[in-house]
Amino acid sequence: MKAYVVARGEPIAPFGEPAARLQVGLRPWGEAQEDLLKAFGLEVVHVASLAMVPAGEPRVVTFDDVYFTRRVLKSLLGKWKKAGRTAAQVGLPSESIFVRQFSDLLTLKEAAGLTLYDLYALPTGAGIEDARPLAVVFKEREVRIPIPAQVTGHEAWVHPITTSVCLHLEHWLHILQASRLAIQVAWVDEVVRRPWWGAWLVLKGLLPGRGRFMWRLMGRANRIGRDVDIHPTARVEGSIIGDGAKIGAQALVRGALIGPGAVLEDRCNVAYSVVGPKCFVSKYTLVYTSALMAEANVGMSMQMCLVGRRAALTPRATPIDVQPGGKVRVKHRGAFVPVDLPVLGSCYGHDTFVGADVYIGAGRAVPNGTRLGPVPERILRDIPDEVDPEGYYIVRDGALVPLERG
Repeated sequence: MKAYVVARGEPIAPFGEPAARLQVGLRPWGEAQEDLLKAFGLEVVHVASLAMVPAGEPRVVTFDDVYFTRRVLKSLLGKWKKAGRTAAQVGLPSESIFVRQFSDLLTLKEAAGLTLYDLYALPTGAGIEDARPLAVVFKEREVRIPIPAQVTGHEAWVHPITTSVCLHLEHWLHILQASRLAIQVAWVDEVVRRPWWGAWLVLKGLLPGRGRFMWRLMGRANRIGRDVDIHPTARVEGSIIGDGAKIGAQALVRGALIGPGAVLEDRCNVAYSVVGPKCFVSKYTLVYTSALMAEANVGMSMQMCLVGRRAALTPRATPIDVQPGGKVRVKHRGAFVPVDLPVLGSCYGHDTFVGADVYIGAGRAVPNGTRLGPVPERILRDIPDEVDPEGYYIVRDGALVPLERG
């Protein structure tokens, strides 16, 4: 049977590329989507429009900006066959934490208590307009992460743990969200492929030791690639580390995907984040619930940020990630609209550079190739050959100016 992938072709700002070419997890989504469909024995056919999908055969139909997981596709195909191969469209429970937390900026249809996504299984002669909602297998677990209520207006950040994921990728926020979800999906795939290894980890976690069970388990649950260099004092927990990566002294890596050839320097903290291939994370840097695309160089601490390829973000640049007393707003289809997230940082296009003492507003996106720096008047450029050793100076208009003491 064939799977037809229809190109939407709409570029996602600020990257100027369609979703299929942008990194989700550690790979461009188009590559991962094709491999996932092929894993179920489907012949993948890419078409430029829905009108090019033939109706004379049973088929799967989706779009190149639809993110879905192995579990969703398996459930769709299995239930579709059991139901007599009537036209079906994937639906997830509308009242689930996942749908409520991951529907910002999307216009989704609902039917029979389900929220519907553009992933279809169709018999001969039927089109997507004939599809009826099909509830795929869905389970989730709620995780509550405490956050400062006096700043965010929320006492906890509620996050669903699930691998029944479907998401339309229409905005940089969705790329960030899909990358964050890819971490838990990657772990479930690992355990499914190696069930005995997963069971062995649980047994080891039950052994007496410091901390509660979750920390004992995460400390042992890592997948380490070839030629990885991890300093003996680094702490790696619940992470998948790609070939040739390097992790420095006293670094903390928790619940992360680290791409091949990435370098994490001493004392950095990378948690619940994706660090793409050949990225560089500088000393003392915090990367939390963020995603870095390939070859990004990051020195500024960040939370809920998305960083494009080869971007360079230097220390002392500051992404703001909350809007006290209100909601973070993002630009979408020419207007700024609020999103229902307690915390959201910013997005940096490919090849951007952000220098010291630059503040970036919550929810803002910096276009490809932009170079940002501090106000020139604050940078000392004019330095005399001699200064009064008893004097005290300030920087004004780029020059040293004696400070009059009063």
